[in-house]
Amino acid sequence: MKTLINRIIQDGHCLEGGILKVDRFINHQMDPYLMKQVAVEFFSRFGHLEATKIVTVEASGIAPAVMLGYMMELPVVFAKKQKPSTMGDSLVATVHSFTKDMDCPLIISREHLRSGDRVLFIDDFLAYGNTGLAILDLCQQAGAELVGMGFLIEKEFQGGRKVLVDAGVTHIESLAIVESLENNQIKLKDVRLRRVNIYEEASRCLLCQDAPCTKACKTGDPARAIRAIRFDNHKPALQWVKDCTDADLERAEEACIHYNWPIRIKEMLRSIHKDEVDDTHYPSLDITFCGIKCENPFFLASSAVCTNYEMVARAFDAGWAGVFYKTICMQEIKEVSPRFDAMHNNASHGDFYGFRNMEQLSENPVEMDFDILRRLKQDYPTKVVIASIMGQNEDEWMKLARMAEEAGCDAVELNFSCPQMKHKGMGSDVGQSPELVKTYTACVKSSVKIPVIPKMTPNITHITEPAVACVEAGADAISAINTIKSVTMTFDAEVSGQRTISGYSGRAVRPIALRHVLELAQMRTLTPHPSPLTSQFDLSGIGGIETWRDALEFIQLGCGNVQVCTAVMQYGYRIIDDLILGLQRYMAKRGVTELQQLVGERLEKFQNPDHLDRDTIIYPKFDKELCIGCGRCEVSCSDGGHQAIVFDHETRRPRLVGTKCVGCHLCRLVCPAGAIGMTKRIAKKQLSK
Repeated sequence: MKTLINRIIQDGHCLEGGILKVDRFINHQMDPYLMKQVAVEFFSRFGHLEATKIVTVEASGIAPAVMLGYMMELPVVFAKKQKPSTMGDSLVATVHSFTKDMDCPLIISREHLRSGDRVLFIDDFLAYGNTGLAILDLCQQAGAELVGMGFLIEKEFQGGRKVLVDAGVTHIESLAIVESLENNQIKLKDVRLRRVNIYEEASRCLLCQDAPCTKACKTGDPARAIRAIRFDNHKPALQWVKDCTDADLERAEEACIHYNWPIRIKEMLRSIHKDEVDDTHYPSLDITFCGIKCENPFFLASSAVCTNYEMVARAFDAGWAGVFYKTICMQEIKEVSPRFDAMHNNASHGDFYGFRNMEQLSENPVEMDFDILRRLKQDYPTKVVIASIMGQNEDEWMKLARMAEEAGCDAVELNFSCPQMKHKGMGSDVGQSPELVKTYTACVKSSVKIPVIPKMTPNITHITEPAVACVEAGADAISAINTIKSVTMTFDAEVSGQRTISGYSGRAVRPIALRHVLELAQMRTLTPHPSPLTSQFDLSGIGGIETWRDALEFIQLGCGNVQVCTAVMQYGYRIIDDLILGLQRYMAKRGVTELQQLVGERLEKFQNPDHLDRDTIIYPKFDKELCIGCGRCEVSCSDGGHQAIVFDHETRRPRLVGTKCVGCHLCRLVCPAGAIGMTKRIAKKQLSK
């Protein structure tokens, strides 16, 4: 029974002496849904035997027996281990408990087990067979017929089945059979155990505050290790559990408060190989952006994650290099409620792939915000403090920029891109006009000496058009992108029954953001006759960055720093740890000593479609060991590809039809088991004319 087997694999534990501990779902804490599934399975195996009564033993057999009794409409009798004073004439048999190492009586009242009863016995474990023999003895004493025995788990290596068969029991069913518990490892019969997918399992982690698993572990920090895995640092994760024993990790797992079943902490962490990268020689991540030295490339994006002094100070303390402070304007800002919405997978909660917000600009008085920026720069002189501003006319743009400079800000960002401004002449509408952004950039540039960084809107066909105008007006860098105009339809996000278009962010937008960044980077290098103005500016990348690998993609396309918002809103400032760790380890592994070496290194890989190789092909390669036989590849290839996969329904294995395959690799992308890889690139066969 696959469901029970999966629970044993996930939640079962071995103890010394051949004991399988299943108290999370069977014999201490019971899973009612599992018990119902067990009953359904027993019904399918015993329903034809015409039993008149179900017998079990207190206590662990009662739950599945009662569930089965309900389905079969039969009374359930459980053998007691002590005779109550109210029980009259009784049947008694003795059984030796190896778990408790003692002899125990099993007692059933003669009133409830009589001659002529056809008995079906249900219990949690079949081990040495002693309990089964005792039940057989009770049935014989009563003159009842034992028609079958059903066990949730059979420990085959302890020989109980043979004992019962030798005693005359003819129908025995076990839903899961354990071949051995050697070395405290569970080996199930006819079950090929697959290694846990550590990233899949880590994604289930709730990333708890003050994590109970770590508090229970005591010798390490499994919560931090799991968070490292979740944010793409699985090998370095071992440093937080290097001193943990299996018992430590089991305690941590028992303390897990996951709403479904606990994270498989021990199995996940024990499946990771030692890191081959020497962590004592990690390079520095310092980089220069707009002439400003930054300790690393990770900045908070102008948004809800940086709206007051305390928030930014905590972020700086955590390790963030700088902040693009939430946009300051002269107008009074009043926000709506609710102002956020998110896109989840089905009915899941917490972890969203897309995020929509109706938030506008800072609600603080202008003087308060610039005082905050002044104090931040005074208290954190090595951090980079950038004011994001938005004016409604030239005078406002210049005034706000001068206030930023007077407050000691390192640079000023010009927000030409907010997608939900209620005031006319502000936000993304301005960002779509090359004339307006050029005018405002020029007036700000003429009024301050600090770097000026216009922020571009993605809600435009050609992002380079306003960007070129900004650079021609003297912009020192370009930030891209702000959020994408979008609509979501959930009722919970309505404001007094009304809806509006607003900004969309999160990991779902990263490919779109990368496209815009690529075009801006190519503007610097691929212009037929670039002028000094259009070829010399820095890039700050924004859009869907959660992990260091996400950030690396922006850097490799030409960004000198990256800004993060939505991921911080989901997971907190703490993600900076893994952003820094992952990027440093990547550089160390490649032998890269300076982050600047990575900036723009992938640009040359991008070509126009007409320049791509169309004379070679890479065929998919099927791994029979990893294939689970789901047939998803055949379904997708048949209905969305080129009908190049045949699925054998007997063996449940796919087969590639090479003459039809065009090498699109849809099959590889839909395979849930990662069982489809790639062969070497070869020349396409020439079709005969």
